[in-house]
Amino acid sequence: MTKTHRLYPSAHIAELFFPLTRDENAVAQVVRRIADGGYYRGFETGIIHQPPVAETIRAIAGQHGLNVTQWLTFELLKDRLNLSSLDTALREKSIKRACELVHLAAACGTSKLSLVSGDDPGEERREEAKKGFAEALVRVGETARQYPDMLVQVEPLDRFAHKRQLIGPTGETVEWMMRLRPDCPRLYLAWDSAHVALNQEDLADSLKLAAPIMSQMHLANAILDPQAQGYGDYHMKFGEPGFLTAGVAARIIRTALALPLSPELKAISIAVEMRTGEGDDLWDNERQCRAFLQRALAAAENPG
Repeated sequence: MTKTHRLYPSAHIAELFFPLTRDENAVAQVVRRIADGGYYRGFETGIIHQPPVAETIRAIAGQHGLNVTQWLTFELLKDRLNLSSLDTALREKSIKRACELVHLAAACGTSKLSLVSGDDPGEERREEAKKGFAEALVRVGETARQYPDMLVQVEPLDRFAHKRQLIGPTGETVEWMMRLRPDCPRLYLAWDSAHVALNQEDLADSLKLAAPIMSQMHLANAILDPQAQGYGDYHMKFGEPGFLTAGVAARIIRTALALPLSPELKAISIAVEMRTGEGDDLWDNERQCRAFLQRALAAAENPG
């Protein structure tokens, strides 16, 4: 078995096929084609609402042995909800909705329930917001524990550059999450290269800090020059003018392969995050991202 078996390729359908995300039947068709392609061992979508579609996706995933990741982010943003809001009424409404969504995710066979925090309120009220978000995660985690195969993962975003979210820098996030884990034991971190870079962190150092609780990796690109057009996290294509070249991607993977994974996880998923738009050739973009990931994995295992 090669070392790269510790990282399994995942298709980020919610981004690669972004124009289709509101058409759940179309998403199911994409899942089927992804599964039939035989390369990916997992896929990521938003929440599916229609029971027949959820049943179809669950059946496809089960038949092909695919891991299912679903993101609450789109659903919560749509309803202007915020799990870390300082407004207790809004936070309570957000928590109740997130817990409802846990059950919808379970209907798809989801093993990784994924979410992000809300906006950073600033240094003076940051700890207050983190306390509220911790309460939200514990309650969402309690609901998720009804499903033994489901974990909850939080993606730290950039705090200062673009998204300006509460949960951001890796070291601070890992320390906070480790304190929370006794009350939320299946809590993990979804690592994203774009947000780490926009936080002006060293990618390798961030991976080393995240490794004990890391359950997923996104190879995501961004323009890092604050004076340049497109600065920030816009889910852009890999390569220049962003920082995520093939060489950088290979170094990220090589670093991850050398790190000890969480003992509860046999492997973690890795996906290229690139958002498509109306008029894009969606399957050609998927092919390009798949080829980029394949090259990066191969280069990481066979440097030189």
